Amino acid sequence: MKKIALLTLPLLLQASESELTQKVQYLEQELQQLKEQIDINTQDSLENREILETVEKKSILDTINFTPEILLRLDKFDYTSGKIEGENTTVGGDPALGGDPTNTIQRRDEFSKHYDIASSIRFRLNMDAQMDNLKFYGRLLYMNSSQSHQRLCILSHDIKTGTAGSAFDTDRAYVDYKVSKPLTFSFGILPTTAGTPMQFAQNKKRNSLFPALVFNMNTYGMIATKQFQKNSYIRFVLARAYTLRPQFYPYQCNRENIDNADIVGLYGDTSLDLLGTTLLSYGVNVLNNFKAHPYLGPDVDSSNAHDLGTMVTFGFGIDIEKLLQTDTTFFLHLALSNPHPNGSQDDYKITHYLNGVGLTDRGYVGFTEADYATGTMIQNNGYAFFTGMKYDIDKNFNFGLEFNYGSKYWFSATQGSEDTFNKLSIRGYATEIYTTWKFHKYLNTKISYLNIHENYTGSGWHFGEPAHKDATQSIISFSLEARL
Repeated sequence: MKKIALLTLPLLLQASESELTQKVQYLEQELQQLKEQIDINTQDSLENREILETVEKKSILDTINFTPEILLRLDKFDYTSGKIEGENTTVGGDPALGGDPTNTIQRRDEFSKHYDIASSIRFRLNMDAQMDNLKFYGRLLYMNSSQSHQRLCILSHDIKTGTAGSAFDTDRAYVDYKVSKPLTFSFGILPTTAGTPMQFAQNKKRNSLFPALVFNMNTYGMIATKQFQKNSYIRFVLARAYTLRPQFYPYQCNRENIDNADIVGLYGDTSLDLLGTTLLSYGVNVLNNFKAHPYLGPDVDSSNAHDLGTMVTFGFGIDIEKLLQTDTTFFLHLALSNPHPNGSQDDYKITHYLNGVGLTDRGYVGFTEADYATGTMIQNNGYAFFTGMKYDIDKNFNFGLEFNYGSKYWFSATQGSEDTFNKLSIRGYATEIYTTWKFHKYLNTKISYLNIHENYTGSGWHFGEPAHKDATQSIISFSLEARL
């Protein structure tokens, strides 16, 4: 029996081994199929993820609205200057100051000049998108001007190049995050230029949250907006000021280039049904650690400027559309500038000449031998008002009249003004008459006449003692704009 068992054992082992081999092969096949299925599922998952991400990106891009604007503008500029108090620069240069009497240097007063017709083209691409309680806004800006060969700048009219040409920049890019129903938080490159009431003369909606006479600057930072009731808002601004490159401001130099300024502002506005559709705006703007230099050309930069102190500006405005149920728009804005000098001073007064170029004590380029080119921050309060009206003959045609006045010590934070000649900074008065015609749904044209009379030097500056001045600028302009 044992012998039979021993004889059959190899057969049983062989059968078991064969069966085991089959099971192993079966398991290997199952494992291979499982691996292949896992690979297929993984690939499907990756492909599905890529498709989902593509769809999400496309969905986000589809929510972004693009709105282009193109503006073509022509200006005919004439300038006449009477005597400026303290202006002693002599033709040829004063020999006592190292000047060469045989070298012609044009005086900055008692002269008249008729400029060539200036042309400029501006392209802006507006972007906006909304995703749940988050909104995005952006604006790309391109500018080209003919002023590289003849600069419309009355302070440094001898500077011809380096201040114009073409440039590209982003002048708005910010996000609104609605924290709750009454509270919105915004941050980025902020909408702080072209404020009310500047939109009326351009037939546009309000482009800034702030009154232009008080605060019209390029800034980046944050805004907290609190809504009260239905149509009342309070906004707190904490930002830094900066100036776009000179190519964006080719016409005038009655603005300063901001090198540094910390901004703290508190503003409010309320909409009312009072005499029409009425907007009340009010607020205070503080420029601290304020450092800037005059817009004189490429030879004058931030190395010339010092921190001269703090400038505070208060403002109040009223804008009324459909006045007394008519097609008339009326506005009136008031402002007060309140300087707090720290004793430091800027100096652009010519004390000597080198190769016909007037230099300051520190060797920088100056522009006059008069005392108004040097000093601390202005010492006294200034004030200004801005008023105007517009009448719509029909939905396509209107005309308007605007007037603004600035006192001897008026200073406005308007370095980012989109107004070509920055009239709101004038220490004197400006009158503008215009008419606009919308001859197509997306096309309109504007013709205007602007007369600016300067009573004092230093328009747009925050330093020096203003001197009496008698100068007049006359500008006829034509513009053609497409907004899609």
